[in-house]
Amino acid sequence: MKRKVIAITGGIGSGKSTVAEILRGMGFVVLDCDKIAAEVSHDEQLLAEVSALLGKDCVTDGKLQRKVVRERIFGNDALYTSYCNLFWERTKNALVSRLDGLCGNVFVEIAVFDAFPFPWDEVWLVQSDKQTRLHRVTARDNVSEQNVLEIMSKQNFPREVTCTIQNDGDVNDLKSAVLSALNNIC
Repeated sequence: MKRKVIAITGGIGSGKSTVAEILRGMGFVVLDCDKIAAEVSHDEQLLAEVSALLGKDCVTDGKLQRKVVRERIFGNDALYTSYCNLFWERTKNALVSRLDGLCGNVFVEIAVFDAFPFPWDEVWLVQSDKQTRLHRVTARDNVSEQNVLEIMSKQNFPREVTCTIQNDGDVNDLKSAVLSALNNIC
């Protein structure tokens, strides 16, 4: 069976992870680029590079301090770009390695869609109202609205979207939208 790699993307707080969980619950393989990047972040050389770029308080006891990093990079375009450059090639290589040998429909949750070029077979964009997203993220991550707005300003989305999933309702509405999207896979 041929493999089809389908990106699940969307702005922070849009519901990408909920869509991914729905798909996992249906038995699909779903890879998460944030989790892959977190695994990559254990590399000592990478941690040293992050520390040199952003300051020693961004790495404590050999662990990336994601909240500190997040607060530091999203308000500064140059730091954001430099930080992303440290991670994304490593993350892409790890993703390609995990995809090796998989077949069927494989979904990849990716928040920073333009982080690296990839030959996606389809792109699903999860969307939600800006105020709903702000509320979700500030409650979930215990961060300021300003931090969330800075993150939103950095997120770019693909032009070649094959499916848009609107997530302004409840979980049952989202499940219906995911089922509809699955029925329309090319």
